[in-house]
Parts: sequence; C-alpha cells; structure tokens
Amino acid sequence: MRIRILIFVILFSFGIGLYLPFISLKEFQGEEGRRVLIAIQMLENSEYLVPKLFGEPYFMKPPLFNWALALFFKLTGNFSEFSARAFSALSLIGASLFLTFIWLNILKKFKKEPSLLEYLLPGLIFLTTPEVIDKALRAEIDGFYTAIITIGIYSWFFFHEIQKRKTLAFILLGFFLGLGVLTKTFQALVFFYFAYIPYLFWQRRLKEIFSFHHLLGISTALLVFLLWAIPVSQKVGLKPFISAWIEEYISSAKAKEMSFLQHLESFTLQALIGFSPWLFTVLIILKSEFRDFLKSQNLGLNKLFFFSVFLFVFGYLFHFLFPGARLRYMLPSVSGLIFCATITFYYLFSLEKMSQKLNIFFKIVLALSIFLSFVSLLYLFFTRLSVLSLFYLFLFLFIFFNLWFLYKKSYTYKELFLFLCFYVFFIKHLYVTFYYPLHEKEMNYFRKAAFQIAELIKDKKELYLCKVIPHHLVYYLKYRYKLIDRIEYLKDCQNLPNKSYILVKADEENYPKEKINKIYSVEIRKKKYYLLITY
Repeated sequence: MRIRILIFVILFSFGIGLYLPFISLKEFQGEEGRRVLIAIQMLENSEYLVPKLFGEPYFMKPPLFNWALALFFKLTGNFSEFSARAFSALSLIGASLFLTFIWLNILKKFKKEPSLLEYLLPGLIFLTTPEVIDKALRAEIDGFYTAIITIGIYSWFFFHEIQKRKTLAFILLGFFLGLGVLTKTFQALVFFYFAYIPYLFWQRRLKEIFSFHHLLGISTALLVFLLWAIPVSQKVGLKPFISAWIEEYISSAKAKEMSFLQHLESFTLQALIGFSPWLFTVLIILKSEFRDFLKSQNLGLNKLFFFSVFLFVFGYLFHFLFPGARLRYMLPSVSGLIFCATITFYYLFSLEKMSQKLNIFFKIVLALSIFLSFVSLLYLFFTRLSVLSLFYLFLFLFIFFNLWFLYKKSYTYKELFLFLCFYVFFIKHLYVTFYYPLHEKEMNYFRKAAFQIAELIKDKKELYLCKVIPHHLVYYLKYRYKLIDRIEYLKDCQNLPNKSYILVKADEENYPKEKINKIYSVEIRKKKYYLLITY
C-alpha cells in the first residue's frame, strides 16, 4: 500500500508541476470557447440532455464532455481558463495513474521486488509525451476522450488476458467504449479493434470475435449509448445528431487543406514531434536480444508488448492514410506507444551501461542543447525581447542540467530515462514561459475585442448576435469578465430590436440598413465584424 501511495504522490505532483503552471495566460483558441460555452449554458439553463448554444441544439458532438466539464465547473465554482484547462490536465494525469496501476499489477506477477523507477515507467512516459502535454493544456475534448478510451482498452487487457475474468473485462470495455461514443461519436469503437483483431490473429484466436463475451461487450456499449439516445430521440429526435455525425465524417474525409502526399509528409512530421522521444523505442523490436528477453519473461509481458504495438501501429496507419486526419485524432492509440516504451526501458534497465555509440550520440545532444541555450540568451540580449524572469531561471537550470550530464563519462539507461523525462519538462516550461506571456501581451485578440465592445456599449450591458456566435468573444464578454449582462442570438437580421447593439459579420448584408444609426468596425484576428446601433 505504501508503494502505491508513493507512486500516486510522485506522478500526481509531477503531472501538476508539468501541466498547470501558466495554463491560464493564453486566451482560448480552437474549439475551447465552444466547449466551455456549452458546459456553462448547461449549468445556466439546467438543460443537460441536449447540448445547446443560446437555446439552439448543438448536434456536432455528443454531450458527455460537456456534462463532465459542467460538473467540474460546479464543483470548483469557477469557469476560468485555468479551471477549464485543468480539467483536461487532471483527466490525463488520471490516465497516467491508471496505466501505472495496470503495469504495477502485471509487473508484480513475475518480479518480486521491482524498483520504484520501474513502477513509474508508464506514468512518466505518458505524462511527458509532447502530444499528450499539448492536449493537457487545452479545454477541448481530446484529453478527456483519450483518458476514457485508454481506461476501457487496458481494463479489457488486464482482466481478460492477465486475470482471466472475461465477463468483467468485456463489461468494463463496453462501458468505457459507450462513454467514448457519448464523447466523440462511434469512432471511439475502432481504437479497440485496432489492437483486438490483429492481437487475436497473432494469438491464433480469431474465433473469439464471435464469442458470447465479445457480444456482451458490444451490448454494454450499445446500452450505455441508448441510455442517452432514447430520451434524446423522444425530445428532439436522434436523426439530427446521427446526420450531423455522419456529415462530420464525410467532411473530414473530403478535406482538401493539402494534397494526399502533403498530408502524408505533414502527418509523419507531426508524429515524429508529437510522440518523441518515446516513439523511437518501438525500433527495439528489431533486436533479437529484446525478443529473446520478452520470451524469457512472464507471458503477460510478451502479450502486453504486442497488444500495445498493434494498438499504436494500426491506429497510426489508419489515420496516416485517412485524408484530412489530424494527429490528435489518433491520440487514444498513444497508450500503445506508452507500454511499448515502458517495456523497452524495463529491458534496458537490466543492462549495465549504454552502448558506446549511444554514449557518443547522447553527448552530441547534450552539447547541442547547451549551444542552443547560449544562442537563445544572446538572441534575447540583442533583441531586448521582454520575457518572464522565470524563463531565465528555467533556461539556466536547463543549461546546468545538460552540463551535469555532459560532465559524466558514461551513463546507465536509468539515467537516460530520467534525462529524457526532465528534458521534456524543461523544454515545456521554457516554451510556456517564453510564448504564453508574449501571447498574452501581443495576441490577446478576443480579450481585447471584448473590452473594445464593452467600451462601445457602455451602460447598455446588452448585445445581440445576428447569425453569428463568436464563442471566445461571448465567453470573455459575458462569463469571464462579466462585461455584459445579457447576450441573445438572432436567427435572422430582418427584425432588429430598437435602440440596441447588434454584432454581425462584415460580409452580412441581409439586414434593414434604414434602421441603423451607427456602425463600428471590430476586427478579431483575421475576421471582421460590425457592431450596429439601431434607431
């Protein structure tokens, strides 16, 4: 019990220290404003069954993330940027603890006294994966969704393959996959089958696809979905949701942001960055010594490695070949990479020293990191760019950290692992202490626009949105800074209220111009709006 508590404290503290500092400096971007607005308006209107924006049903995504975020807002009594993003961070910290729990229980079956660092492997690797870090800093669906799918898939593996409790395994799988469907539609189901089908083929157990237990899992997932779908179909009909989900799949597949070859290049580059440095550990499968090591260990370790390889590789290939797919779409597959890297380092820890070639490469990386750090200092000195004092603190700690390792003559793989974890930790904090304050100062488009509009409206404290909902702007105007008491959405612009302020897109022409007293131009990033004042 003591070791479990210690593991929890270390991983939770490391995750908090890695994810939460400076998380609120940058204004909302992407879909953050939309997700937060829906959750806030659920609480505001006590309407939870159907996600809505200003009374209009929002069909593009199921409601579970909004429910969870609304509950978090209710518990914390706060819906600031910090709270909204902290929910994603805590979801992923929870996933890291779950993966560590699975690893701990598998490891104990064939090794009597594993070291603390061996126990911590999957949790630290998961927390320090750059793509995971990115989603932990955003108030979007991906972090929560990844946590749900990860728990579902590896609950199945642990109880089905290790504990041999097949009924429980498929019930848990179905429950969490059902939650996944209620978070990001039916694509949640495919992640399990990326691993399940090739794993059964490798095990020569394909007939289990037709087993009662598999059917039980599918039925459980369907039941979880129907618990929401039936009351929704009675209230607004299920067709609008299903049609919107299908349309989203089709529009993603038809996306023409770049050619197919450009997509392949871009997706590969994003994967190399987003999953480094752990991605390269998968290559160890090419070494016969590692394969012999797997065979010599408990069968559960061998199964875990190949199940995880299938999950990550087929998840990657599917999205790699799918036009319009983005790296975040495959994030629920990342737990496969985590266990591949975990087992790789578990094997490497059993070796005494790093190879001579790796030693040399490691020293080159250290020297290059130190060189680039001093170049950064010189750049900041000559450009006189204003950054936080904490940036310089992290930069000097980073230089000292690299110098300390460079001074050593040789290294163990445990030292290499710790170096990689803290290297990512320092890089992340150097990035946020440099970029986030700069963003807050130079790129606060929606925050600045909110105060600009509030200044124009002054004591009126009321705004109408004509056929447009700029989510971030609405959040800052009404909820974050409480600059305006009332915001209403107008489906058309023909019947504009008298003596009122109406926000429209600059290219909107379908409104009675004879009713307009004044027009103010409001620019937000690359979009232009007009603030109309009616007679």
